[in-house]
Amino acid sequence: MTTVLQAQQLWKVYDTGSVKVKALKGVDLEIAEGEMVAIMGPSGCGKTTFLNCVSSLDEFTAGEVLVDGQPLSEMSDRERTNMRKNRLGFVFQSFHLIQRMTALENVELP
Repeated sequence: MTTVLQAQQLWKVYDTGSVKVKALKGVDLEIAEGEMVAIMGPSGCGKTTFLNCVSSLDEFTAGEVLVDGQPLSEMSDRERTNMRKNRLGFVFQSFHLIQRMTALENVELP
């Protein structure tokens, strides 16, 4: 099967000035085309940080993410936006709904 998403030694470190918080420590993941994946773990273990980094919503500190074999680090902002729009699906913990729209209208948004 074709690998569609790959994380290689992904690190995310938050530097608060006095403390460095290592939210991701060398995470590796490979997802094949057609594969369904659930990211599970206790609160605070880095699930949301990981998803934000592999989807290019947040920048990672070190490592690389490849989408269809193309490194995120080599994509322009426009290419990353199009990749999220056309290649990724998100299910958020929070609703993130536009209040003036119905639930159906929110789901229909591209």
